[in-house]
Amino acid sequence: MMDTDDIARTARRAAAACAGLDAAGAARRLAEDGILGLLAPEEAGGLGLPLSAAAPVVAAGAAELLPFPLAEALLLARLLARAAPDAAAAIVEGREVATVAWRGALRTEGGALHGTVGRAAMAGEARWLVAALEQGGAALVDLRAAAPGAVTVEEDMSGLDLERPAALVTLRGVPAAARIAEGADWSALRADAQLLRAAEMLGSAEHCLEAAIAHVTQRRAFGRPLVANQGLRFELARHKLALENARHALGHALAVAGQDPRGQSIARLVARATAAEAGVLLCEGAIQLHGGMGFTWDVPLHRHLRRVREAAAQCDPVGARAALAARVDEPAENEQGWAA
Repeated sequence: MMDTDDIARTARRAAAACAGLDAAGAARRLAEDGILGLLAPEEAGGLGLPLSAAAPVVAAGAAELLPFPLAEALLLARLLARAAPDAAAAIVEGREVATVAWRGALRTEGGALHGTVGRAAMAGEARWLVAALEQGGAALVDLRAAAPGAVTVEEDMSGLDLERPAALVTLRGVPAAARIAEGADWSALRADAQLLRAAEMLGSAEHCLEAAIAHVTQRRAFGRPLVANQGLRFELARHKLALENARHALGHALAVAGQDPRGQSIARLVARATAAEAGVLLCEGAIQLHGGMGFTWDVPLHRHLRRVREAAAQCDPVGARAALAARVDEPAENEQGWAA
């Protein structure tokens, strides 16, 4: 069995090597180490590993501010293996870039797709786009095969991530390459994506915490290191506890995947909420502990905060906590299906 720590180390080296590359170059580099095929089935050239194997990989990519829609590529390589095997193989091999529009839905008129969808990471550099349909499910769109003027890609002003910019995509009579997800499949894809977003946030959070610890340890003021201040040590300890709490929540959510639906749903809500809250806390805290330099371009902490803020918007921690509160009074069921 493959060691997830080894996979994560390989992913971090590959992500670091992608610095300065465009999406196509990053795809080729990641494919060299077999990263893009982690979740794809073997018949598509992948490894067929569970979602838990992808979490440390996307966390490693986030730590390096990877300029590539990695979570989308991993999930689509798995999803497309049956409906569009050629597209899945191209993603696994790093020959094409694929992304997902997480906001909005397209309508079907006369067999063609129309409408505007948003929050599609790096859609301007992608060939394949997966977007929801108003009637349910989702469709695969070949952006390069569309007629001139049928596709418009512009900046999504709601996006914050500078390395992985979000886009608005407008389609005018573009045929679908495939209907690739029914309603349940699309919901499952979104749920898995939220767990990978949680892993991304924790990858950035851990990087920021490590940077903060290194800074207050090395930086000196009034003849002693900043970390000699007990208040700073308490603050770092609080951040470490928040990180470990969120990490365990995510680990539990990944471990119960495919088990009791109610328990799995609750675990995913907890993971989303705790990861978003810890991610913002640690990134903002690291900026504060760096003082004035924490806001500068010389220190990448604010870039991590941008990525975490955007991922947190997708995970919707406020909505997750509201959903948890609504389920507190729900009766659990025993093994026979009777309310306890």
